[in-house]
Amino acid sequence: MKKWLVYLLGIITGVILTFAFAFYVNLSNNSGIVGLEMFEEPGDYMEYSQFEVFQVVESGCALAHADDSFGAIVFIIPNENQQFYDEQKIVLKKDQCAQRVGTYKYSTKMEIEKTVPAIRIVDGVELPKSNNSASNNKNAGKTLFDKPGDCVSRKNFEVQEVLESGDAIALEIRETISGHVLTSDLEVLILAQEGSNFYNKQIVKAPQGKCARQIGNYKYQEYGNTKVIPIIAFK
Repeated sequence: MKKWLVYLLGIITGVILTFAFAFYVNLSNNSGIVGLEMFEEPGDYMEYSQFEVFQVVESGCALAHADDSFGAIVFIIPNENQQFYDEQKIVLKKDQCAQRVGTYKYSTKMEIEKTVPAIRIVDGVELPKSNNSASNNKNAGKTLFDKPGDCVSRKNFEVQEVLESGDAIALEIRETISGHVLTSDLEVLILAQEGSNFYNKQIVKAPQGKCARQIGNYKYQEYGNTKVIPIIAFK
């Protein structure tokens, strides 16, 4: 009886040690960061030009939005002597690129499990750019109508985000109470005009006698979801 008990305990101990060793090896390969899976070799370079950190996590790594706050989410692994902080904006230099080196799995506050690219910022690399890249980026996601459509609002708007193109994503202002702006759920894209420079929290007033008419649609990614909002012009 004792021999069988010793034999059984030996098997259990062996299984536990095997799992413990595998867990230790996995953590060693992934810099001790739970949820991080590193590639055996670095992957492709990603065509991102800037990042905005929204959360610094363990080991000094950071979760960030790529290109603008409505863009894709990435997990940035710091280089030597690199430190991140919340709301930090990172603009890549001409000879810098974001290289995908793995994946990172985490749970959001809503307990939704997400897997995002893990990247490092690499020096001494420059991606080839086509002559039309700037124009394509500026018009990406936009579809303009042949003629103006219906009036979507006669109220003012508050700018929420200025895009790299200079256009602004804004929310309709429902009312203003004691200087506090209350917005509705109506989200629109206002195109940049010559001489206009939008800024966050700017109040864009509808000219008297005119309304915000839909002149197209704008499609973009927000936190992994696709959104389509009206492009407006005051007419």
